[in-house]
Amino acid sequence: MSTSTIRVLLVEDQQLVREGLKGLLALCEGIELVGEAEDGVQALAMIPELMPDVVLSDMRMPRLDGIGLLRALAARALAVPVLLLTTFDDREAFDEAVRAGAKGFLLKAISMETLAQALREVAGGGLALRPGLTERATRPGSSERAFEGASDPEPLSPKELQVLRLVASGRSNTEIAELLGNSEGVIKNHCSAIFSKMGVRDRTQAVLRAIDLGWI
Repeated sequence: MSTSTIRVLLVEDQQLVREGLKGLLALCEGIELVGEAEDGVQALAMIPELMPDVVLSDMRMPRLDGIGLLRALAARALAVPVLLLTTFDDREAFDEAVRAGAKGFLLKAISMETLAQALREVAGGGLALRPGLTERATRPGSSERAFEGASDPEPLSPKELQVLRLVASGRSNTEIAELLGNSEGVIKNHCSAIFSKMGVRDRTQAVLRAIDLGWI
């Protein structure tokens, strides 16, 4: 991932929370706040001009919330990654966010270090979907399953499971290749095999499915 400054647009309707997040961002090395919006409507008007590296958005807002913003960006073919923040550990909200295309999902009660790392992961093309937020969903007997009715996937090899867990940590194929001592092409082949076995289309679905299965 590039070491250049990560440009962030902050979207938050509550002024006190917005000011607090601005304070955190100001302390994050290599991260620049380039704009702030009170809701998704304002954000949509600002994004084409600013083209931030990451949109850091509240999940629940009046007029247009984080999910609505994600869908509006997709409809406009604006490929700007969005990291959603939420107040409560809510599995339903997590599922909805991932399905809408969120690249990150974090609780608002986060440290500066966690926020900075998540922004770097998302800006670098990775994911910042924290399995710890959805611990309830991975417990045996959970009744809230994102893939209820889906057939059990083919078991992954130990190497594929290792790759999947690194994907879930937000690392890119290049970073995984470096960590495991493989070529990027080998990692891409592993990812293709993982997607095929799990019956998913992409990295985000693979992570969501793995969380649902309790694999990560």
